[in-house]
Amino acid sequence: MVTTDEEIARRLEETDSARSARRQRAAATVGELARRHTELAGQLADLERELGEVLTAAGDVIDVPELAAVTDVPATDLTHWRDQMTKAARGGKRKRPSTAKNNGTPGKDTPEATAPRATRPTAPAPAAPAAGSNGGVALAAASS
Repeated sequence: MVTTDEEIARRLEETDSARSARRQRAAATVGELARRHTELAGQLADLERELGEVLTAAGDVIDVPELAAVTDVPATDLTHWRDQMTKAARGGKRKRPSTAKNNGTPGKDTPEATAPRATRPTAPAPAAPAAGSNGGVALAAASS
């Protein structure tokens, strides 16, 4: 027996609605779990920061190995929390000042800085060391 067009459409709609309901439940569950994850990650970061602050403040009266022994918390964890606190206090990655702006020398993209090596002026060769002097030191200093 051949199925009618209406029966085919009904079956497809039934299949699609079941699939849509599953997709909707999956998306809602993932969204809720992701929200909870973000919330818990924030709480965990706050706890780790607080642990680091306490470990840093108490460092003058109790050290990490002793704390590990009396609390049964691994010393590696304590050290990690303490060190994360000191890294955060540094203020992030240091930025080097641009030498081109500060000392008047040309920057890396200026024509003077990109001139071929053959046209750049060279420093005079160092004088040969006198007899009896330590030529290795003078040579190392001149070559560095």
